[in-house]
Amino acid sequence: MSGLTRAEEIRRSAYHRLLRWQARLEAVRADRVIPWVIAAVLFVVLAGLALARLRSLELGSEFAAWLQGVWLIGQGLEPQVSLTGRSVFEGQFSIVMWPIAQLARVVPAGPMLLVLQSAALSLGVVPLWRVARSHLELGVESALVLVVAYGFQPGIHNLNLAEFHPEALALPAMLYAYLFTQRRQWVRYAIAVAFALSTRSDLGLVMIGLGALLAIEGETKAGRLTAAAGAAWALTALFVFQADLAGGEFVHAGAFAAYGDGPISILWNMLTQPLDVLSDFFARDNFEQLVLLFAPWLFLPVLALRFQLPLVLFGAFSFIAAIPPGEFGTPQQDVAALAFLPIASAFALRSVGRRSVNRVFVNGRLLAGLLFAAMTFSLFASASSLYNSPWLWGSRSTDDVDFLTAVDTIDDDESVAAFESVLPLLAERMDLVAFPEGLELYRPAEPLFDKDVLLVDEDAETWTMLGRATFDQVTEALGYVAVDRFGSITVYRVETDT
Repeated sequence: MSGLTRAEEIRRSAYHRLLRWQARLEAVRADRVIPWVIAAVLFVVLAGLALARLRSLELGSEFAAWLQGVWLIGQGLEPQVSLTGRSVFEGQFSIVMWPIAQLARVVPAGPMLLVLQSAALSLGVVPLWRVARSHLELGVESALVLVVAYGFQPGIHNLNLAEFHPEALALPAMLYAYLFTQRRQWVRYAIAVAFALSTRSDLGLVMIGLGALLAIEGETKAGRLTAAAGAAWALTALFVFQADLAGGEFVHAGAFAAYGDGPISILWNMLTQPLDVLSDFFARDNFEQLVLLFAPWLFLPVLALRFQLPLVLFGAFSFIAAIPPGEFGTPQQDVAALAFLPIASAFALRSVGRRSVNRVFVNGRLLAGLLFAAMTFSLFASASSLYNSPWLWGSRSTDDVDFLTAVDTIDDDESVAAFESVLPLLAERMDLVAFPEGLELYRPAEPLFDKDVLLVDEDAETWTMLGRATFDQVTEALGYVAVDRFGSITVYRVETDT
């Protein structure tokens, strides 16, 4: 007799099975396959959620502006977006949109942009896994928890669902860039950095910090070149290309209006009023955002402080700038943190782990705590939280069908003023503006009244009594006639003599 109880035999059997599975997962072949499988699963989830919101007509003017810009570039036209009144390249000089626009000539632009964004966010799993396994030599269970926690980050899901932001495409590029530094693959590193900069010009601030990080790690030459390239690109884009597109104006004047009306006055006032800068930086909203970035990682990144260097300049200006939040806040401003905080967490896990012959193993309770924190904060702060019933997304109501039917009556060459929900459906045209809902007075000088078609939701809660009356008066005076009605949606056209 073995002398073991039935319960002890079951525990011992389970332990041996676990060891056999761990040995299989530690194999080289499994190490190559696992990150791609996890990335594929994450991609299916992210892309499915993003496309469901698109189908439910939950995306608005910001997404429509990118669609219009992409269409204009694809048609070989000046990418002057009527929805924003500026070039698609003016805001952040995202030159990556040019090749994307060429792709949009052969595939539907709306789904393509969302799928590209979801694919980029999912792809970040692969370089993060490689850093954890190849460079830091973490055990497979630690790497698994790390990439799963990455997939649960609220910022990842919020960025995925916050319409479209080209800087999201830079996230895997920044992760790969750091991986290539560890492998000393400098050509690939340069390509990754260049691609990241092509998505948003002020990511040059991140590259200045990355250069400082590399210098600390002993790669002084690469660090200097990276910092110089980041600074040169950010300054050139801001003061040459973006200024030219904006007619010589400082394109970010509105975001920093509290500090001045030009880059020199803004910087001078920041330097001479440090208390105001600190007050804005540590505003309650910013503090809450910092907590939501660090807490899902159990604040492990603070154990590897040097990895905050790429975040310092970019994050500081993002926190100080007055950026209007969208439905899910401003997750595009967190893109650098979403890349470097997971790397910092991986280094932190190695520092608290126990080295064996070939691997560093981390206490199972700490890993369980990290996984629990990631899942908890995802449930609490993620746009795709179960509390938001994401399984209901993608369905269409009777109103949605009315929207689609009304849109089908509008010709591609007609200029249109339409309400928010249908703007992405009408984006592929020269002249499109958002219908200004909720105005107290509608005047003939409003830009919407020089359009061929007005698409109006008669039952919108934003109508005021006076606004409704003046809208009817102006449309009648200008010769607009309600030619079609689909549920609460009315199509107005200017009456012409035949």
